[in-house]
Amino acid sequence: MISKSLTIAAGLVALATVASGHPGESHTLPRAELHRRQLEANKRHIVARNCAPQIAEFNAKRKAKRDLAKLGVEPMLNGRHFRRQESVTSTATANSPTYTTIQNSTCVTTPEVTEGPYYVNNELLRQDIRDDQEGVNLVLDIGVMDVTTCQPLDQALVEIWHCNATGHYSGFTSANMGGGGNGTAPGGNSTESMALPTGTESSSAAPTGAPGGGGGSTGMTDQLSFLRGGYATNSEGMVEFSTVYPGFYTGRTVHIHTMVHTNYSVATNGSIISHAGSVRHIGQLFFDDTLNEKIVTQGVYANTTESRTYNDADGILDSENADGYNAYAS
Repeated sequence: MISKSLTIAAGLVALATVASGHPGESHTLPRAELHRRQLEANKRHIVARNCAPQIAEFNAKRKAKRDLAKLGVEPMLNGRHFRRQESVTSTATANSPTYTTIQNSTCVTTPEVTEGPYYVNNELLRQDIRDDQEGVNLVLDIGVMDVTTCQPLDQALVEIWHCNATGHYSGFTSANMGGGGNGTAPGGNSTESMALPTGTESSSAAPTGAPGGGGGSTGMTDQLSFLRGGYATNSEGMVEFSTVYPGFYTGRTVHIHTMVHTNYSVATNGSIISHAGSVRHIGQLFFDDTLNEKIVTQGVYANTTESRTYNDADGILDSENADGYNAYAS
């Protein structure tokens, strides 16, 4: 028997600069450029590791204020949709994270990964992204830290998106899934590869309006928005999402996509204006296969027609978890 809900803290690192994922655009980098980026990634990892004492000290100061009663409390089942105008600030109506500070036992994700073929522009500003999806409830606490200052980054917009229990993404429910673990997306498309997207920080505003418009190169098949959304971090650099544990699809292990923006904008209808600000992080979170096995072999997860890919066969995880990074949420 497995628990009906899980609480997981997943640490993210926000960097000073990072390549922006422009929709559908990727290329193979020259060897010299790959070497340069590897050296930069190694440098960033050292900087991030140097922030460990600040994280521990920060947690010690905040420990007495942690609301122990919050631990284990099931969040509201009904999704919340906060409507803002041109900018976003913290409000008392936002769900308080279970973990009030960035945890020094959680993962540090590699900073440069493509957004993949199933990113959708202009998604909803919300913390509960479950809609009507079945599966094991997952409370995901994400912390964002600026490694140049070793301080939590408040008012950073964290977007997450992932497939449902049977391996389908909203917006692409009729698409032929199957992004290969070596980076190939459905139909041989290489958008979800480890070749980095071109460009730097984006400052051009995307059109306002209802959610939609695939950020990747795979054509959308519907206007559904389950298991997608974004929300701003609080003064402690934390944001909490209510979702369901992801399933898997052919060629990819269980994972959650993440993107962190600053200086972002929100349309009057409450949707995020994608790429209107600066993209600071694009990454993916993963889960230990011991936990995956307990979940995806039962209930609605077992109804999938997709072929199972394990962590050790997923090429993107292999790259995300290299060079001292820890891509596993815990």
